[in-house]
Amino acid sequence: MSNLSLEVVLQTEMQGASPIIVTSEGNKAGQEVEERSQRIIQGLQRLPECNFSTAEVSDLYLDNILQQIHEQSYLDFLAHWNRALVGEDLLFDYPFVDQGIAADTPLFAGVYDLSREGARTAIAAAQKIVNGASLSYALCRPPGHHAGPGWLGGYCFLNNAVAAVVTLLESGIGPVGLIDIDFHFGNGSAALLASRPDVWFGSIHSSTILSYPYKEVQPANDSQTFIPFSHSPSSEEFLAEVKQLVKKSKIEFGCAAMVVSVGYDIIINDPHGGWHLPPAIFEEIGQILTQASIPLCLVQEGGYLLNALDECAYKFGLGLLGR
Repeated sequence: MSNLSLEVVLQTEMQGASPIIVTSEGNKAGQEVEERSQRIIQGLQRLPECNFSTAEVSDLYLDNILQQIHEQSYLDFLAHWNRALVGEDLLFDYPFVDQGIAADTPLFAGVYDLSREGARTAIAAAQKIVNGASLSYALCRPPGHHAGPGWLGGYCFLNNAVAAVVTLLESGIGPVGLIDIDFHFGNGSAALLASRPDVWFGSIHSSTILSYPYKEVQPANDSQTFIPFSHSPSSEEFLAEVKQLVKKSKIEFGCAAMVVSVGYDIIINDPHGGWHLPPAIFEEIGQILTQASIPLCLVQEGGYLLNALDECAYKFGLGLLGR
């Protein structure tokens, strides 16, 4: 048995808020729903080393972090439509999009309330690390890594992972690394961290030409490493790149802690993915991350194959806990 424990921070759920997304072909795709979190929790509950708590972060501190990440005009826009939209109303026409990307994610009633709870959860998980935990996991939704300084997209409205990064930095922990292993490239995270020399960002993702954000991307500086796959990688190929990113973050950049954007959409049959990796790969990913021997704050991003999420989370926990 492991002597590690995993501090799992649960989000305060808000009923009735689940956005749709529009694909590059203009089709409405599957929903980002509360059941995603419930399935992940079921997987983690199989591990006795998991301690569950609910996010408790003051609105004052939450706003402090969000204002460091996102432009005030963008936050005001989200706050306005949060209340202005009612019932099933959706807003698609807005200017807050990444350059070269069409609006693909509608605003809906309660969008800001729900997104704030996601960010609050990520901040609470980072605070677990600040208070001495070596492993924490923010089960937040909607995901956040496509949300940039002044834009939303790809289900994402507020950048949860960067909120965790800034929380660690504010507490004096640094430098910090952010590793993104979601199927899609975290264009929002990359943009937000481009001007932060104290943060290293590494991403393994599907080609950004073939998949969201459907445009070419380049690292902003030497503190960013992008690893795109134009084919479905084998487990060996994917794990080799995870090892490479962990090595870069710890040895080359000297990270004192790491935030990990976790995407379960890399597995076979994910409705928003396109790769053929097995859920069991997450056990090995967890082992590689834990072997870095620095505190890890995990932040939930994608993963939409509902009947596989509990197995992904269980295997991931096994690997992280050294079982």
